[in-house]
Amino acid sequence: MSILEQASRVEKLVQLGKPIFENFYPSLYLDVKSQGKASWILRYQLFGKRRQYKIGSYGKKHDELLDIEDAIKVAIECRKKLNDGIDPKLDIERQKQPRLITFDDCANKYLVKKRSKIKTAYIYERIYNNEIKSYLGNIRIDRIHSYDIDNVIQRVLDSGRLAVANQVLLFIKRVYRLATKYKVVTCNIAQEFSQSEDAGGADRKRQRYLEEQEIELAFSVFREHPHKIPTSSYIALILLLVLGTRKMELLSAQWHQIDLKRQTFKLFASSTKTEAALVIPIPDLVIPLFHDLRILSANSECLFPRRKTSKLPHIASDTLNDAVASLFGIAYGNRKPGPNHLGKAGVLHFTIHDLRRTFRTLLSKIGTRKNVAEKCMNHTLKGVEKTYDCYGFYPERVDTLNKLAELILPLVEYTSFSTSID
Repeated sequence: MSILEQASRVEKLVQLGKPIFENFYPSLYLDVKSQGKASWILRYQLFGKRRQYKIGSYGKKHDELLDIEDAIKVAIECRKKLNDGIDPKLDIERQKQPRLITFDDCANKYLVKKRSKIKTAYIYERIYNNEIKSYLGNIRIDRIHSYDIDNVIQRVLDSGRLAVANQVLLFIKRVYRLATKYKVVTCNIAQEFSQSEDAGGADRKRQRYLEEQEIELAFSVFREHPHKIPTSSYIALILLLVLGTRKMELLSAQWHQIDLKRQTFKLFASSTKTEAALVIPIPDLVIPLFHDLRILSANSECLFPRRKTSKLPHIASDTLNDAVASLFGIAYGNRKPGPNHLGKAGVLHFTIHDLRRTFRTLLSKIGTRKNVAEKCMNHTLKGVEKTYDCYGFYPERVDTLNKLAELILPLVEYTSFSTSID
């Protein structure tokens, strides 16, 4: 049968639409599913196993469709690969993978892998977006010089953020390790950089927490800059101090987790770092804040809905971090830093995570037993305790969080607008 006759036969079968699987060339089959719809299938045997895969859809005058001549050309190329022991299906799938060229390509590949494995990948995203991307992102990774890496780290060191410099170096090393694995570069030039000599030195566990006077001063500054700390962010900062949740456990929370009648906030195992569910009692003094959040969130399912176009329904992980940092005169990326309002008010630098440490410290200050405090933190017990101690200390946590709210709420001076409306 000539190629013209084959083309006519193919067109007729597709127009009829009767399901059929017909051979038109060695290993090449036309698979008709219905009228006007058909696919080209390659069948072959490799290493003793029969395999098949779709090489394209039938059609004419379109780059993504194959007529019989194009399908035969693809089949011939596949046969050549088979003769060399190459699986054409795997080879084509390999070619469809996005090419890794720039540092940004490799960094995004690394972040995709991180997101699939850990829940706190946003920490790595923040480090990359704030400290690295604008300097290395658009450069071909095989053309980045050691001096370029050194300059990125030095910028962070110059700002006095030693721990962040260590995180920047670690991120660059891991991206280069990925690039080396995928043969994008021949060697990991970041491997020669060391934390002690080129970055921030040995990691020191942070012990920063806020004294009561600092909490009062910090929130007075927050109130003076509502364009930086709007009402919903102000409430979020209070809740982090009073409830002690991890930042994204709160910021990504949805209203179905909140029961204001029972005064509970449910953390599901899937949304916590330790994969441990917890029912957090909401203190009496904090209930008005949730009423205000309900009004501010309008019809959103989230307590803190996104403010800009985003793939996420809730606000971004770095929203609070950036807002507080800006009031310390710190700006990330290419933004220009503003005045250090918090420093001028007498508040030493702190981060959002330091609020969780403050929460734990204040629990000890108000006399909370260690096992109750650790349950409030939703920390995982170790050893046999983890297996056998299943008590949740709920009544004790109700009592201690109410006491903590009585300590903190006067310091932050929050006035509920929903109560005033009623």
